[in-house]
Amino acid sequence: MENNNKQKLSGLSPSEIQVLEMVRSKRFLSIKLIIKNGEVDAIEGLERLDTGERIIDMLKQHDFQNLEIKQSNGKIVCVNRIFRKKVLSPVKTKRS
Repeated sequence: MENNNKQKLSGLSPSEIQVLEMVRSKRFLSIKLIIKNGEVDAIEGLERLDTGERIIDMLKQHDFQNLEIKQSNGKIVCVNRIFRKKVLSPVKTKRS
């Protein structure tokens, strides 16, 4: 219901709202849109993770993700994650 109110007030599509929410969260180094048939199908976000977190815990956080782990002198120095999020499809309405 809350997303529906945001859409009505802003005039934005559900996919545009999701992209803006990701941008505003300031967690992501980059955001990539996957477009199919002229519509946003999925959003990929690249974020840097805390190197102190256990790798197994990182893997459990998302169903679809790529982890990049950089190591120097035997220690993890950087962990980047790219995860994919399907965009909520707009509710189809019957046109007259």
